[in-house]
Amino acid sequence: MVKIVQINVKGFDNNFSYLLIGKNNESFLIDATGSKEEIEKTILKNKVVLVAQLLTHNHPDHCELIPYFESKGAKLINFKEIENVPFAEKVVEIAGVKVRAIFTPGHLNDAKCFIIENNIFSGDTLFVRGIGTTAYGGNDALLKKTLEYLRTFNPKMILWPGHDYGGTTSTLKQALDNSHIKPGKKARDNIKKKVGEYEKVRGKKY
Repeated sequence: MVKIVQINVKGFDNNFSYLLIGKNNESFLIDATGSKEEIEKTILKNKVVLVAQLLTHNHPDHCELIPYFESKGAKLINFKEIENVPFAEKVVEIAGVKVRAIFTPGHLNDAKCFIIENNIFSGDTLFVRGIGTTAYGGNDALLKKTLEYLRTFNPKMILWPGHDYGGTTSTLKQALDNSHIKPGKKARDNIKKKVGEYEKVRGKKY
């Protein structure tokens, strides 16, 4: 059985990275971002070897530490081959753990969800309360289709989101029941401000 460690890495806006621990003390990361120190402390505390990385989507606030951990030997598995057809899948095994990657476009054109045992890692496609904005490279119609598709999965599956927006975890059903919640003007303005600050500090587009 996989062990899941949710890491509050702060980052852009209450981001989560995840450390998943499998067999023989091997582990992998989902969305390496935010506080490098917090992630490394978690790896050290759990006495594991990091062997790979996964990425839910290519927005910079989810992938900024991938090059660093690649330099430490944790190769990124990017699943580019499933990005042509919505809901295409690929299954791989990492650290003895079966990972089911599903192409779920909408929030961004390369967005994916990962199903591991009875858990779904949704990135910014779906939060505990609400969904990710499509304002930065997304598509509303595709996101709507993706959310409809997610309703075909086990509603009791545990959802692990990319940000703490309304909570740290929930069942998939609870999150989907809240998927009608969209950020109001104040929240949208705050996101726009954060994106501007992010771009200014890093010198590149979000």
